[in-house]
Amino acid sequence: MGLLDVLGRYANQPDRPPPQIMDDFDVVANEASPEVLGEGLEDAFNSEATPPFEQMVGHLYDRSDPHVRAGLLNEILGSLGGGGGAALGGGILGNMLRRGANQGVSPEDARAIPANEIEQATREAARQNPSLVQRVSRFYAQHPQLVQTLGQAAIAIAMNGMARRRRM
Repeated sequence: MGLLDVLGRYANQPDRPPPQIMDDFDVVANEASPEVLGEGLEDAFNSEATPPFEQMVGHLYDRSDPHVRAGLLNEILGSLGGGGGAALGGGILGNMLRRGANQGVSPEDARAIPANEIEQATREAARQNPSLVQRVSRFYAQHPQLVQTLGQAAIAIAMNGMARRRRM
């Protein structure tokens, strides 16, 4: 069964994922381009049927290894611009930025930053730069094994979005 066949199952059913949704997502993740996967993930992040964007990002961050965490943090901080440290308050990430870590966050630095600070940073960055949702979607499209941890509802919404776009 090919990519379009699998996505066809989700074209009209984002609310009731079939029991094999995780297996189907594996097929899609292996056959679809990261761009296609990112588009679906963006739909899940923007959906009112899923938790808020920053909560989902905090969840993904919590389950990521230090290298992926650092990559995500650099995406978020890139959206905040120069005043990011002040906007993030007194947490570890805000203090790191004010100390001059604006050249990027290393995997070692990322180990020390808790998910709740990522949620705060994501909320602020998305407020300042709404394109963050797209940036984070593209970033995590490169890590589909982590996307699976968002659960069946988010995966179903992502699969539905991918299916709708493939039919256009």
